[in-house]
Amino acid sequence: MGKIIYPNKLKVGDTVGITAVSMPANDEKIDLAINNLKELGLKVVETSNVRSTGIVSSDGKRRAEEFLELYKNPDVKYIIAARGGEFLMEMLPYLKGHEDIIRNNVKWFQGFSDPSLLNLYITTNFNIATINMENISDYAMKPRFKSLQDSLDFMFKDENEFVQESFEKYQKQEFEEGNLKGYNLTEKNIYECDTNNVKFEGRLIGGCIDVFNMISGTDLDKIEEFVSQFDDDGVIWYLDNCELAPCEFYRRLWYMKQKNYFKNVRGFLIGRSFMQYNNNEFFTFKDAVERALRELNVPIVYNVDTGHIPPQMYMINGSYAIFEYNNGKGKLTQKLI
Repeated sequence: MGKIIYPNKLKVGDTVGITAVSMPANDEKIDLAINNLKELGLKVVETSNVRSTGIVSSDGKRRAEEFLELYKNPDVKYIIAARGGEFLMEMLPYLKGHEDIIRNNVKWFQGFSDPSLLNLYITTNFNIATINMENISDYAMKPRFKSLQDSLDFMFKDENEFVQESFEKYQKQEFEEGNLKGYNLTEKNIYECDTNNVKFEGRLIGGCIDVFNMISGTDLDKIEEFVSQFDDDGVIWYLDNCELAPCEFYRRLWYMKQKNYFKNVRGFLIGRSFMQYNNNEFFTFKDAVERALRELNVPIVYNVDTGHIPPQMYMINGSYAIFEYNNGKGKLTQKLI
């Protein structure tokens, strides 16, 4: 059975590193977010590409170099992505040959959306836990919404078990980059499943499915090897669809199934998606999931608090997770074992 490596938690006085593995940071929010971290007693360093401009912060080679700089820096205990965006995959080939830097300097990496591909790479290649949660910009919010506070509690608390419950409401649009006042929670949050009550458990893995195919079939792809380690524990996949129309969503799920990524799966958590509101009448978002995954005969829970429609739970890739669904509500327990 595989063993997951968990980095050390943060304590007051530790240093957090920010790097732009996709787009550069939001200019309006970066300083506010850094100040909020400093108020918690943390020190903050940032790489030189964080405040650049453009669709990506820098070329792939430089992004890899600056990411590895933070890994090599013994003062940095936690790394968080500056922002989501596009084309993180361009940096991944430049991590080859430097695997020992990651393996020998274990620390947390947190990111979501495009950076979830880096989470997937680190966890499936090195068995090191990573965190799928907001990038640095959302931490400019003050007062912090519960999901953000929960993630900070996780960073600091010397505990090995964490419980989150589904939120009462959600924001129908993606969180506006310029909004510092918090989420606009207008929609009632109802999880969906084909049974009233279900419980399943396994090793948690997932992120933004839009970018997973960027490593599939390459020498960076260790996903099947990763899930194959957990015959006894099982695996729970959580999936965030940002921009894939239903037909393309189905193609990606079908491909992942053929690649044996869903070996040992015990259940699926499907996050809320913009594409739920962009269905054609003949083939919907839910049709895509059912057509691809129903034959696996495991629970599928929809509208889960993960992905681009906030708020979202923090997901610890590699953790042992227990998910409980009960009449439209969900409870996620994650254990660092």
